[in-house]
Amino acid sequence: MQRGFFKIAEYQRWAVFQKEMWRQTTSFAWKNLTDPLVRRQFQKLAVLGDAVLPEDKYAEFLRIAADMKDIYSQAKVDNLSLDPDLTRIFASSRNADDLKKYWVGWRDATGKNIRSQYVKFVELSNEAARAIGFNDSGELWREPYESLTFEDDMAEQWEILRPFYLEMHAYVRMKLVKLYGEEVVKPDGPIPAHLLGNMWGESWNHLQDITRPFPDKQDVDITPEMVRRNVTAIQMFKISEGFFTSLGMKRMTPEFWHYSVLEKQEVEDMECYTLAWNMCADDDFRIWHCTVPTQDDLLTVHQKMGNIQYFQHFANQPLAFQWGANPGFHKAIGEFLELSVSTPKHLHKIGFLDKVENDTETEINFLMSMALEKIAFLPFSYLIDLWRWDVFRGSVDILNDRWWQLRLQYQGLCPPVRRSETDFDPGAKYHVPGNTPLIRHFFSYILQFQLQEVLCREAGHVGPLHTCDIYGSHTAGDKLAALLRLGSSMPWQDALARMTGGSGKLDARPLLNYFAPLRRHIRDSLGNSTVGWTSGDHNICP
Repeated sequence: MQRGFFKIAEYQRWAVFQKEMWRQTTSFAWKNLTDPLVRRQFQKLAVLGDAVLPEDKYAEFLRIAADMKDIYSQAKVDNLSLDPDLTRIFASSRNADDLKKYWVGWRDATGKNIRSQYVKFVELSNEAARAIGFNDSGELWREPYESLTFEDDMAEQWEILRPFYLEMHAYVRMKLVKLYGEEVVKPDGPIPAHLLGNMWGESWNHLQDITRPFPDKQDVDITPEMVRRNVTAIQMFKISEGFFTSLGMKRMTPEFWHYSVLEKQEVEDMECYTLAWNMCADDDFRIWHCTVPTQDDLLTVHQKMGNIQYFQHFANQPLAFQWGANPGFHKAIGEFLELSVSTPKHLHKIGFLDKVENDTETEINFLMSMALEKIAFLPFSYLIDLWRWDVFRGSVDILNDRWWQLRLQYQGLCPPVRRSETDFDPGAKYHVPGNTPLIRHFFSYILQFQLQEVLCREAGHVGPLHTCDIYGSHTAGDKLAALLRLGSSMPWQDALARMTGGSGKLDARPLLNYFAPLRRHIRDSLGNSTVGWTSGDHNICP
């Protein structure tokens, strides 16, 4: 049976190869090697993962994984698919009853049907992790971050960010109270999870119409202009390439332009995932993306081209080091570029914005649009893996109850109808049945501002961080390229210290500096409004 891009049989053949390489690697007394780089290569290759399972159990593991993904991808509510139907409804509807119906329906169609399989999946995943020396799969997931205090480190960063999130939460809740009334949204309570413009309440950017601080000011959206000009996919990727060459970095290879899929093809059931691939063969780097002429998609193009730049720069490293310094590091390299590309100054520079209104109110609007995406997502990307780490440690009897405890504690959200252990609401988010860690997003959302601060300083930027565009700075490009060339050849802490000249610690303060003007505006706007929420029954909204 075909499952997504691959067949289960292909995974099994890959597992046989991985297991043999792992056996050969671990047959050496590599921990006694004196060359630190050679020893580090062995260390990387000595971590196998799920493929260590016996053949029959690995086949069962793959079958369960494929079944969960199939349930998720084929789920419908009233014959409506998640994309584009339900996503569009949540983005545009302000009917609380309709949103509640679809919110519940999606969880009935996905999570409820995945729960029992997920429990077995966790059991097999933990068995594999223990077979290679880890206590559970959560510990295996954290291993690439090379820190014995990683959980405490992430908790420390969250505590730095939490006060700003609480203020954002209070501001958005205030606007929702005005829209829906206090009988739907309590002024001092958690926000009902179905009212945030998104199926999971993870991003609030579709609430811009009710949250924009100064609605009469310029809305920085170049999508209408891109549509008017009939901008093509190739043009968007060439614009992105031009950003990197302005920094003195690499052009895309002929293989990239020949093999990449940049538009939706007229073939049956083509999946529109966005992926960047390192084919580990000469200059063969590729992107798979169904490009559409929108501002959001232009940012996505830059992000994925940033991943290709990473591939190109570390291509001379040994194969074991041809990856980001850690999973969050790899993601941040692409995403931090959006901080320059999304500025009104840059959009004007590349010819899509007629003028830039350099006034405080326009800047506050811009920062609010960024915060509705990035600040709102921080606690969700953190708590989803806190939940999974608990599950991997053995908390499988209260899956849904623990989920809503964490969602109330970290996000200040509550379910619109009562939830119980017959539900499995985490399974309504693809990354759970897809077994994809999200802590990399949390890490990345902090690191990208740290990188931006360093490179803006290198580029000679003067002024607030949110106005910085590193376009055209070869000094910033050289510093970035030096970082990318390292791949994973050294611990990320050392790579970051080399770039920043500091301690090499993850630091959330540049993020707070970036949003400082917005934070002042939110505080002024809140007046006597409650910041935070009363805790009650986490399994239903008060």
